[in-house]
Amino acid sequence: MDFFEQVNKHVRELNASERKIFEYVVRNIDEVKGMQIRTLAARCFVSTTTVMRFTRKLGFSGYREFSEALRLSYHTSQQAELPSVLWKQSYSEEYLKNIIESVRVLTPTKIERFKQALSPDASIYCFGTGLDQELAHFAYHLFTSLGYRASCPLERFEAKAAVERFREGDVALLISMSGEDAVMIELAERMQALHRNAIIATITHSANNTLQSLSSIDFYVFAEHIVYGGEDLSPRVSMMALVELLTYSLMKPSK
Repeated sequence: MDFFEQVNKHVRELNASERKIFEYVVRNIDEVKGMQIRTLAARCFVSTTTVMRFTRKLGFSGYREFSEALRLSYHTSQQAELPSVLWKQSYSEEYLKNIIESVRVLTPTKIERFKQALSPDASIYCFGTGLDQELAHFAYHLFTSLGYRASCPLERFEAKAAVERFREGDVALLISMSGEDAVMIELAERMQALHRNAIIATITHSANNTLQSLSSIDFYVFAEHIVYGGEDLSPRVSMMALVELLTYSLMKPSK
């Protein structure tokens, strides 16, 4: 049983405490795979009962099966090694671990769902604000290069007009690190109100958020929350990696 294939079906069901356990597990899978339940509970500042409930919510029969799935995934996956020059630079190491884990939770099943949603005749609308808008424009560039009808509305009135043009079979890609961006939430809600079967894909932080709950296909990343001078400067490189992997999966082999 692949750990990430198993848990991705249930991540949305986790509450805030259980989500923190999950984030700790995926960032420290090499340590957690051999941990006793009491140790994991202590590391996450929760009770053993909470950990047991967490494992069952993820679809495991108990902690033993959970640990076995971790060990199997650890040994069968190719582990990316951190350069030795960064061993003493704790944040640099954490930065790279976030990228690695963000890519690892992007399962083939989710990629296939996205591919099936994006038919050759569909239009894809890429939305974002602030730094996330830069990523949306990057996604627009890649999708356009692959021959898809893509657009990236930059102004708010353009975004609202795009929602009005949205038709059945089209796909909206909303990018928001926090998942709580008021403009993105308004667009998603408006889209759902006008188009009952709207396909909304989101890329957000791994923590439970409003935008994620409004999506048809939710992708998430791990990143440290960094605010400087009142601006959200949280690393977006993991989000960029997800955008690249999604578009690479749409490339067709040369004949």
